Amino acid sequence: MRRIFLFSELGELSPAKRALTGIPAALTSRVLRGTYLDCPIALPPDLVLLEPAPLRPVEPLGTLLANHPVLSRVPWLIVLDPENVHVAAGLTCADFVLRGFAAQELVVRVERLVGQRRVRESALRSGPLALDLQGHQATVDGAPITITPQEFALLRYLVQNAERTLSRDQLVQRVWGDAYTGSARTVDIHVRRLRVALGRQANRIQTVRHVGYRWLGA
Repeated sequence: MRRIFLFSELGELSPAKRALTGIPAALTSRVLRGTYLDCPIALPPDLVLLEPAPLRPVEPLGTLLANHPVLSRVPWLIVLDPENVHVAAGLTCADFVLRGFAAQELVVRVERLVGQRRVRESALRSGPLALDLQGHQATVDGAPITITPQEFALLRYLVQNAERTLSRDQLVQRVWGDAYTGSARTVDIHVRRLRVALGRQANRIQTVRHVGYRWLGA
């Protein structure tokens, strides 16, 4: 099922929440507090919707999303005040809607963005490895492999950055997120498990001594 994250400063009075309630998607609402965006690492959403309070400056939110370890890879839509519509040109949002929108307008915009993302990111391939990004299933030569959601997230990020050396700290930040407080060595544990699951493709995850790991692209 499609996953939509709504970050709103309007609480239960949120027009966006009312408009999207009942659509065929998993809608998760979070309170937008300052510039903190709480989002799961292993199961990123298909779309992020921001609903700031009226007349709040939105440029800092755009910067925050651009640097977020998870949400920077997710299309986002923002509710803008008609008085501030001129800032839309400088934002990296996939779309925007003006405050006072009709519920059906928001639903249509959301459906369009989610549909585009599903077509573009339904699968990721690297040689015999295929990642079903919607079903969170990995296969090698068509045969499913058993890995956890966190291992899937790590494998996905490695493959998306094929041939690029990634440090353990980079992987922790991008896959586990800033809220993670454990050791960066947890990456080594997950890599070992991934290699077991990948079988003959295990050597595609290359160890870069004293640095981290690299996915050997096809």
